Amino acid sequence: MLDIHTLTLLKKIQEMCKEDVFYSRHKDLCIAVRIALLNIKGRGIKLRPSLIKLDSLSDKKVASYILKELKKEVGPIADSESLRQAAISLVYKKLVELI
Repeated sequence: MLDIHTLTLLKKIQEMCKEDVFYSRHKDLCIAVRIALLNIKGRGIKLRPSLIKLDSLSDKKVASYILKELKKEVGPIADSESLRQAAISLVYKKLVELI
């Protein structure tokens, strides 16, 4: 379960990702935020780029790298809460890299 501060941070980053300039510079961060905010529930979620529903081929390539990092933490098939927590930790890692 997300606390209110983390949810607020993710929503603000998601708003910033709507700008083309920010999105093109920080695709990995934006895709990790999208994964963290996915409204999926249950077990047995297979991690693949089609889960995020991206249009551009370059976005799908970045998503595959992000999903590869998440697979290291949670495995190829995960439950929704562990996937969300892994994506949030990845978002924080990306933010620390930017600072």
